Amino acid sequence: MEFLSYKPLLGALLLIVLGVAVKTSLVDRPRGLKWASAGCRMLAVLLLLFALCRPYWSSESERLHVVFLLDASESIEATELRTALAETQAAIQALGAGDSYSLFLFGNGLRAATDESIEAFVVASEQGTSDAEFRSASRLGDALLASRLSFPSGKARRVVVFSDAQVNGGNLADALSQLAEESIDVRFRNLQSLQASEAALLSFTPATPFAFKGEVVRMRVAMRANTAMPSRLRILHQGVVHLEQAVQLPANDLLEVAVDIEMLSSGASRWTAELVPEADHFLINNQIATTVEVKGEPHVLVIHEDPRQMRSFDRAMKQQGIELDVRGARGLPDTMEGMLAFDAIILADVAATDLRPLQMDYLKRYVTEFGGGLAMFGSENSFGLGGYYRSAVEEVLPLSSRFEKEKQKPSLAMVLVIDKSGSMSGVPIALARQAAKAAAELLNGNDQIAVIGFDSQAVVICEMTSASNQMLVASSIDSLQAGGGTNLQPGMQLGQDMLDRASTRIKHMIILSDGQTGGGQYEAMAQEMANRGVTISTVALGQGAARELMQAIAQIGKGRYYETNDPNSVPTIFTKETMQASKSAIKEDLYASVQAGEHPILSGYERSQLPMVLGYVMTRPTPTAQVLLVAETGDPLLAVSRFGLGTGLAYTSDLTDRWGSEWLSWPSGSKFWAQVIRGILKKESGAGMSVQSSVQGERMQVQVLRQDPGMRPVNQLSWRAEALDERGQTHVLELTQSGLGQYAGELSLAGLDRLVLNIRDLTLGRSQVLRWQRSYPAEYRLGAKPAPELQQVPAFTPATIRDQLVSASALQSATPVFVLSAMFLLLLGIVLRRV
Repeated sequence: MEFLSYKPLLGALLLIVLGVAVKTSLVDRPRGLKWASAGCRMLAVLLLLFALCRPYWSSESERLHVVFLLDASESIEATELRTALAETQAAIQALGAGDSYSLFLFGNGLRAATDESIEAFVVASEQGTSDAEFRSASRLGDALLASRLSFPSGKARRVVVFSDAQVNGGNLADALSQLAEESIDVRFRNLQSLQASEAALLSFTPATPFAFKGEVVRMRVAMRANTAMPSRLRILHQGVVHLEQAVQLPANDLLEVAVDIEMLSSGASRWTAELVPEADHFLINNQIATTVEVKGEPHVLVIHEDPRQMRSFDRAMKQQGIELDVRGARGLPDTMEGMLAFDAIILADVAATDLRPLQMDYLKRYVTEFGGGLAMFGSENSFGLGGYYRSAVEEVLPLSSRFEKEKQKPSLAMVLVIDKSGSMSGVPIALARQAAKAAAELLNGNDQIAVIGFDSQAVVICEMTSASNQMLVASSIDSLQAGGGTNLQPGMQLGQDMLDRASTRIKHMIILSDGQTGGGQYEAMAQEMANRGVTISTVALGQGAARELMQAIAQIGKGRYYETNDPNSVPTIFTKETMQASKSAIKEDLYASVQAGEHPILSGYERSQLPMVLGYVMTRPTPTAQVLLVAETGDPLLAVSRFGLGTGLAYTSDLTDRWGSEWLSWPSGSKFWAQVIRGILKKESGAGMSVQSSVQGERMQVQVLRQDPGMRPVNQLSWRAEALDERGQTHVLELTQSGLGQYAGELSLAGLDRLVLNIRDLTLGRSQVLRWQRSYPAEYRLGAKPAPELQQVPAFTPATIRDQLVSASALQSATPVFVLSAMFLLLLGIVLRRV
């Protein structure tokens, strides 16, 4: 017998007090009976104290609990689950009266199941409507460890696994070892793997990770099929098929094909192999991509609202050996990997509202962390006019969006009419407050601003106030809170009354709403305000917004219409709209280009008479900016600055026929601008660094070899290695010295699909970029070998479900025995006292 605790026995000290009390008692009873009665009571108290210690004894139990694990991954024929379920039911029938069981499906996780849910799962799998994510892996090791939680105490424990042994997740060997240590018996029943015709690409490997533009690189493609079939192999670059050939896939045998591909563009060149088989069950395993770093002509991305406007500039740069990739407003890559394919990026004419906040954050990191070059040219969609005020992009530009407007320019009265209904609660209303304050900051002392909030009624948040009174305006805006219904009419009417009383020449209203609004003659109100010289712009936020109405109001009000599903873009829209409404950020006339500073990108042009510009966007330099060219008015035209590892450049005029025709017709123009662009290109900074990586399971091992120009190892360096995933999240890799000039680190890949790893030598200023992308899940990889660990596991049959049990120790409480004994002694003590 054992006890869980001995602390209650401290109460036995009370027996001493009880003994003293009996000895000094004046009760007139025979001495023997008196002590016999007291002894029974003291012994009863002692037994109760033992009961509080929770006594128990153990005994061998032949009762059994079985956990059935059924493999539900894609590599299993769905009908095999019915076979597994039938054998499970037969095994359950063979269990004893005191036995129990648990039933689970496992794949990319573990799910409790019943007979009915398994049948429903099989039907859904046959119809192609089952959970693809759950079926995308066979994480048996994790399932074994998780299933232990279902075992009750006091019973023998057994796990029965139904699987095809093609395990691709979790450490199976460690899991089986852990179960053995815990005396959990494991049995295995082999299921038939997928029999449908299937073909898959296994690998796509270039002969070299580096090449030069125009070089032909041999790439090897490995593929496999479970039945012989004709197929076609395609090689794609930027979505275009560059090579296609017929291949004959043998049955259950590896086929390798070598293809020779000419590297077409410089930078990180991404190629995709695609297999088109005659018969196929899964499409997910028919594509594999690889990246080759191509050296050659500088590769520069140009984003312009109308790419045709950049044709002259494109031709000029080609003459100078610079390759431009000119794209429309939505052409900026969504990933860091896509941006790193270019040596520099030029935002020639694209509004911040056409970019996602994550893309702008990537642009900042492209410059500061990866050494890229970023340039912005002047246009109505650039700097503050484009909504870049206080954005991540503005942080890596040498010219800021703010400027002091000329006093002779007409002042502006602006009313912000903001939806503060209940649906705006949380992040949307907070961002609306931020947007309103940012808009107020962009105005100057000659301007006026008012803020109106509306739900079912309109409320003045900030009266028409001079924009110079920033503290009052900001504190008023902070009081804006969400709650209530949605009715735009009172807000518009109140805003109209405020603008009617304003004495400014420019009157503008911005309306933000995320929902449908009640009645009202909104088009008529907009027309009336337009007739009085008031312009109206509208922002429709979210899917529930009255988009057609908002668009109609903006059209009648001679303003601009914006729609977005992302509340984070609201501040950008407000700042862009504020700058557009002020009508004083652009100067258009004939202005001379005057040199104002020295820099290598102006080398050779110090004494040149530079062309004039026909217009530019007014900006002001940041504290770290080097202003190289100014207009004769003193406003900046060209400025440059370093930001982290890269360079930011701003040119407030443009290189189209609108403002830059003089530059485009200048004989030295193409050479000048080629020199400017080369001055901001991403530089090669990985000399002396060799980086290799390998992936084992969900871990990436990185090895770095660092040598000096004499090929001698460099030791005791400080490193900064950060990986950027597809969501923009940063993962830190710790590198430690593992040998002479050798450094190593490990990074978890769990839950990640793509990484760009930037490894920087902080001591000597070198860096390299490593890219990784998860291929399709291993579950869909043909030719996988059965897990050898399962070959050592005893086979399962329903008839032997109770054979060779490892008996378990069942713990039984002895507390009732002690309590009953104590009650008996208490009664006996009472009897002895009354005799």
